[in-house]
Amino acid sequence: MAKLPTPKFNLRKASAENETLISLVFRFDGKRLVYSTGLSIHPKDWDLKTQRPIPQKGRTDLLIIKRKLDQLAVYCMDVFIASDYGAVSLKTFRTSLDTKTGKKASPESSKADLNQQKKRLSFFEFINVEIQEMKDTGMKRSSYKVFEMHTNILKEFGREIFRRKKRFDYEDVDWNFRLKLIDWLAERKVQLAYGNKTLQVLRQFLERARRKKLHSNTDYQGIGWSVAQKKAKGQLITLTVQELDFLAQMDVSGHLEKVRDICLIGAGTGQRFSDFSKYTSDNFYRTINNVPILSLISTKTDTPAKIPLNIFPWLIPVLQRNEYCTPKMSMQKFNDGLKLLCKKAEFDERILKIEQYMGRKARIEKSYVAKYEEVSSHICRRSFATNLYRMGYSLAQIMPMTGHATESQLRQYIGIDSEMNAEEIALAIIEKGNGRLKSHTNLKVVNQ
Repeated sequence: MAKLPTPKFNLRKASAENETLISLVFRFDGKRLVYSTGLSIHPKDWDLKTQRPIPQKGRTDLLIIKRKLDQLAVYCMDVFIASDYGAVSLKTFRTSLDTKTGKKASPESSKADLNQQKKRLSFFEFINVEIQEMKDTGMKRSSYKVFEMHTNILKEFGREIFRRKKRFDYEDVDWNFRLKLIDWLAERKVQLAYGNKTLQVLRQFLERARRKKLHSNTDYQGIGWSVAQKKAKGQLITLTVQELDFLAQMDVSGHLEKVRDICLIGAGTGQRFSDFSKYTSDNFYRTINNVPILSLISTKTDTPAKIPLNIFPWLIPVLQRNEYCTPKMSMQKFNDGLKLLCKKAEFDERILKIEQYMGRKARIEKSYVAKYEEVSSHICRRSFATNLYRMGYSLAQIMPMTGHATESQLRQYIGIDSEMNAEEIALAIIEKGNGRLKSHTNLKVVNQ
């Protein structure tokens, strides 16, 4: 009995220096079908013997390509067997394969599908409807604004890349689309976290549309769509207890005094700007034992928190002179003022800054900057958690105040375990009388 033919996969240009298309080659009954898979790969990632991508740790994109090739081979054999073992023309075989893979609708369903496509919303029309629904159902402005920002990025991408079609639609989104979007974001030096959020928003809306029966594309599903973050991290910037004490005693007036007080209120209570910028006298009370307490429900997570007000000696005086209300100021004005305040305080030690940018692999940029250049509203919350940890309070004690769900989250957020480990080793050496640090008295102190 004759053996069945086997679908093979070849690279369009096996010696290419960049990614090249993968083609399906199928020989049957004296005919030779060459069929584009629509998938691309770099020749260095291709195994000529197995005709599949080389499995590599962390390369989920290669696993996805392999899975799609395996599925296409199955489709090819289904068409071959269904056509009485290849008793059809190449044109008919190709058409049947197009129908099987979803490239073309079957003759029976094409008319109905055409009518459905005329009725259905385009991808961006659907997004506009969804965002309006978010607004109508009471979603916070800060939340739906995120969707609007990343939708505008996708629209700009669509205008530039899909000029002939004037837009892209549900069926256009696959792995190659992902690579084009990543390359486009990389050209614009988009930071990694922001670019990954764009990919996330794209997939969220595609899934919403699929569940509402607007399309059947699933190529956007699976793992590996986000660009993996590299382990390199800069110094986490905080204001130490000593620096906060210095700010509390600084002689400032006007706008900077207002900025200073907001900063101290935030650093003394450990909440997000969306919360600590809105304290009123209703948020404060004394317990039966006369302990002053801040009580609030987190705006972001709706979780309750209670924080004692006597952790730092300057907090209650600041609250008293502001009548237990946070001075009013926008986040942008506060961030700008905080940089100016910290510059005036001469918080100018050099800090290692690591920035990660979009690319098919994350791109790292390193620089050293003055500390005051990097301060922002979030430094208040991080300083609170870090200072309490350094003062000896346990993670279990800090968590209910900051609202972190797990100790591991809080540990990562504080980010000083490695430094404390190094300090403990150095101090142990000193205690043993080694005194190895004495010859390095010219080292500056770096506050994280």
